[in-house]
Amino acid sequence: MNFYVGGVRRMHKVFPSIDKNHHRRYWPAFLLVVWGCSGCALLPGQLNSKALIENKVTASEALPSTSIIQAEHETAESDAAQEDSQISLAAHEVQDSRSLPRQSANTPVALLPPDFETPPEPPVRTAAVPPVKSDYQLTQAITPYTPLPPAPDSAKPSPLPESFAGDAWSTQLIPQNFTPWWADSVTLQFRPQSHQSPVNVNTLIQETLLNSSQVRIINDDPIIAETAITQAMAEFDPKLFIESKFNRISIPSSSTLDTGTNFSRLRENNWSSNFGVRRKNSQGGELEFSQQFGLNTSNSIFFVPPNQGDTRLTLSYNQPLLNGRGEAYNESLIVLAELNTDITTDRTQAALQDHLLKVTETYWELYLNRVLFIQKQKHLQDGMRILKYLEQRYNIDSLQSQIARARAAVAKRRSELIRIEAAVQNSETRLRALVNSPQLKSSPNLELISIQQPIDNSLPVTIEDAMATALEYRSEVDIASREIEAARVRLGVACNDLLPKLDLVLETYLSGLKGEFDLSRAWLDQFSVGEPSYTAGLVFEVPLYRQEARSRHLQRSVELRRLLSRFELTVENLRAEVETAVRQVRTANRNLQSQYQAMIAAEADVEFLQRRWEMAPGLDRASSFLLEDLIDSQDRRAEAEQAFVTAQVDHVLSQTRLNRATGTILRQERIVPEAMSEGPVPSSEQDAPSLVTPAAANQQQGPKL
Repeated sequence: MNFYVGGVRRMHKVFPSIDKNHHRRYWPAFLLVVWGCSGCALLPGQLNSKALIENKVTASEALPSTSIIQAEHETAESDAAQEDSQISLAAHEVQDSRSLPRQSANTPVALLPPDFETPPEPPVRTAAVPPVKSDYQLTQAITPYTPLPPAPDSAKPSPLPESFAGDAWSTQLIPQNFTPWWADSVTLQFRPQSHQSPVNVNTLIQETLLNSSQVRIINDDPIIAETAITQAMAEFDPKLFIESKFNRISIPSSSTLDTGTNFSRLRENNWSSNFGVRRKNSQGGELEFSQQFGLNTSNSIFFVPPNQGDTRLTLSYNQPLLNGRGEAYNESLIVLAELNTDITTDRTQAALQDHLLKVTETYWELYLNRVLFIQKQKHLQDGMRILKYLEQRYNIDSLQSQIARARAAVAKRRSELIRIEAAVQNSETRLRALVNSPQLKSSPNLELISIQQPIDNSLPVTIEDAMATALEYRSEVDIASREIEAARVRLGVACNDLLPKLDLVLETYLSGLKGEFDLSRAWLDQFSVGEPSYTAGLVFEVPLYRQEARSRHLQRSVELRRLLSRFELTVENLRAEVETAVRQVRTANRNLQSQYQAMIAAEADVEFLQRRWEMAPGLDRASSFLLEDLIDSQDRRAEAEQAFVTAQVDHVLSQTRLNRATGTILRQERIVPEAMSEGPVPSSEQDAPSLVTPAAANQQQGPKL
């Protein structure tokens, strides 16, 4: 009974709106209702913990928390008598007394939720009592597990985002009749006291190819590498040889058979001279044809005839049968030299493209700085115009604070103009150093005027097309493939070195002999009297362990494997570079369009604030605020114009960098790689493609902003 009394006290705390006297009157009926509702639920062993947990989960999923609160609110407004008749307490969850201790009066009560599936039952008032900690842990344990979604199929490419997939390539980025106001001013001379030189991209590239020291250094590398081919081919050139020696022999005579007399020493004098031609063929065989002459004297009486003159005409041939045999083995040095020359040529083209890319980037940097100089100059003039206007109306309607604000803006804009003027001259210096043309170095103060304007059109390109072009023209791919081919040649040579040495030796000769040092008669006798002699045999040689050959074979095998992996890495890096270049082109297109809209909006903002400030009186605070807004809007317009011209330059350079990523800069400029060693000169200006010509730029000019 104490247990139920404690539960009633807790119910008083949960439902404070119920009158205590009202509960005292219905105390007996209340106890009977509680006893009748909880009698079956509190029987031990009738309800296991699993059923209780499932009942709690089902009830929590059936009714959200907002519905419970709404039911409580509706029930609180009903009559007190109907509340008491409809209140049904949930059965207390108890456990077996044998395993767990009895529940104390201070233990929170876990209420079972009402059955909302029965239609005639009205909404039941439930108490928001926190559950027991052990029950909460079990409820979390049976929460259904939601697995991660399966990984997408690698064979199927994932779809692009909607912003990218639905965006068509725009060939016309800004209106055709639009021409910025600085288009004519950028071609004018900034420093009248200096000499000027109009330049464009095509002119600078031609001057670079003709005069740049860096280009000459790059072009000398293939010439140096090509000399190795001639050096390797020289091994098969015919060789003329002459051998002549004199031999003096004086040895003790150990037998009378040595001299035939009582001479104590055998003395002989031999002089021989041998000359002829030998040559090695592509199969590894060596052919030799020689003629030998000799003069011999001796103190032996058996030396007949005395004072001999002998001759010998010899023809010999030595052919490897295993080690060193074959055209592939003997011409491997030539093949390796040719591959090295091709690799050097590819590297030369890559270095030349990098240098031309630097020239192009420096030119557009010069163009950008010149445009920024014009913009900063106009920006300064706008500020000075406002300052002059305020100073003239100082005694009428302008304030000292307004004049100070305008002077600060003018000083800031003047410092920006000074910095950008130095940037223009720095760009000219870098461009002269890259081109190294005598015309550009004629005067240190020569002003380079960029007459080529950027084109705002864009040609559509896809990653697949750009990647196919890069695989065909990119030098890095050719270099990697040729290095693999060279490694295969070295591996073939190492495999041949594993074979034992087995040579076929063939030799035949004619000889003649005469006395009294008569070499001429001896030479004639070798054809008329002498008979041919010949020799045939085999020479076999093999190292017992062949450690050197096996080690070299392992080295060449690992080198080939490494180069194959490097080729895969080169292709992957190339694809990443091409994809990045294509995205940069697309990003530059979008950025140019956005910056154009931002510049138009900034210009409209300045015009609106300019008219409003001019019409507003100047002695109130509103005029000062308008002046501040006008100066800020002019700064925003200058930033928008700077961002627009920067986007124009980035748009042009993104296409040039895409050509570099695909390896087609030389083809775009009509430069023939084979003629690089003789002085690369591009074709005529009308044939060479250019980003834009002055005539085309004039045709595209329209109404100014």
